[in-house]
Amino acid sequence: MKEKAGEEFKAERYAEAIEMFDKCQEFDPLNLGFNSIINLNKSIALGKMGKNEESLKCLNTSLKMNPEYAKALVKRAEINSNLKYYDEAVRDLVKA
Repeated sequence: MKEKAGEEFKAERYAEAIEMFDKCQEFDPLNLGFNSIINLNKSIALGKMGKNEESLKCLNTSLKMNPEYAKALVKRAEINSNLKYYDEAVRDLVKA
């Protein structure tokens, strides 16, 4: 399912990719490492759609699951910067 979601993402069918990413999390909700990655991927798709607030929520969820996830910290810094939350962006970049 994750690979199929990735294919949808590469084809720029972001809504379909997001739907599949959501289904991926249903397989093993206790696998925090995997689900943290899925939330990052979902947030990237949401960002591509211009849904920065929703993207930020996914990144926050990802980082709750794995607080040291550098890729999620960098992406959250980018989204925070897009939203003009510059202090938060700097904090994430420093932590990353």
